[in-house]
Amino acid sequence: MSRGTDPSRRRWLQLCGGVGLGSTAGCLRLSEDEADGSAPDSNGDDPGSGDGSDGSEDPPDDREFDVELVPTWDHDILFWVVSADGDFFTGRSEVTRLDPDGDVVFETEPFADDHTAVIRHGHRHALHVDESGCYVGTRPDNDEEGGRIHAFDPRSGEHRWTFGEPADGLHNNVRAPTRTDDLLVYASMSSGSGSDQEPIVRALDATTGDERWAITYDESFVVGIFSSADRLFVQQTFGLFVYDLATQELIEELDVGAGFNRAVQAEGTLYVPGETVRALSLPSGEESWSVDTGREVNTSPTLGDTELFVGTEAGFLLAFDHETGESLWENRIGGVISQPPVVDGDLVWVASERGDLSAFTRHTGELRYEEAVEPGFNFAISDGRLLDSERGTAFEIRIS
Repeated sequence: MSRGTDPSRRRWLQLCGGVGLGSTAGCLRLSEDEADGSAPDSNGDDPGSGDGSDGSEDPPDDREFDVELVPTWDHDILFWVVSADGDFFTGRSEVTRLDPDGDVVFETEPFADDHTAVIRHGHRHALHVDESGCYVGTRPDNDEEGGRIHAFDPRSGEHRWTFGEPADGLHNNVRAPTRTDDLLVYASMSSGSGSDQEPIVRALDATTGDERWAITYDESFVVGIFSSADRLFVQQTFGLFVYDLATQELIEELDVGAGFNRAVQAEGTLYVPGETVRALSLPSGEESWSVDTGREVNTSPTLGDTELFVGTEAGFLLAFDHETGESLWENRIGGVISQPPVVDGDLVWVASERGDLSAFTRHTGELRYEEAVEPGFNFAISDGRLLDSERGTAFEIRIS
């Protein structure tokens, strides 16, 4: 499972990435203008009040510390890599599950008929994993077949069932699988323009793969699907449809478009990104707060213990209080942020499309780490291990 030595630039960058911030003169490329984007005291805390509880000590990221990425293990081939249910997932012609220590939990049998697993961040993601199963959507290499959704045992990878979408050229992409009660709900559509779409939101019996019901649309893209109590929320590019989950009757349509940025559901709230970020209480769908960012948000939101983070087209990382929407801080990297930020402990990590990997303190937005990888790479973090698609190496995130 190890990878041989690569004397290329990738190897040099890997070695450079293993050096702490205190000695990263060759890796740190932050200009003074970029550094000025942070606002250390804008989180609403009194600087002299410590962690906001008893005032006895400072928050972890108010002290100086170095961040080091220490290589721990390699995997031969990585395509897109994501984290789910505490592990890493990757694959193209099959699905591989890796635990944070690098052990292969399972690798499925290859998909038939040149189908490709859709495992990636953002609205194209088609993987759902929980204790009941591992569900993944695949797309064909041509338009003559429909997309498929597959169910596997979450620990052994044993195949359970496969359901195929119509082979009509309009449903070769599977998106947003979601488990609710005994159902697996997902969407299928094509890769044409919004007016060319005839998306289907379909519910299958999660155990057998038998169809239970379907909702059809005349146009637009389905970006995300969420359930709460007796309601189903279907996020499209320019609206949010609310249904009775049992009858599929449309209750209302909310004008909360977020483009292709998928919302995130957590703790009874649906956080919808966009130039205006909104928090909707579930299951009512009523707005708890909204904030106009004044920027073109380009990612799904990511939640910390008390924060909400989004990335923008212009490379800004924005932090808000996820209970009130209060702006906490912002900082900027050199390049488009298109992958959702990743929170690990006291750090929030982001990648730019030009190939930068950066880490900021979660509470104050101070830059603690920056490294060049490769343009277009993606990464995931699980249990203090950072794994990226370019180097195939898992790094321990070490703070000193």
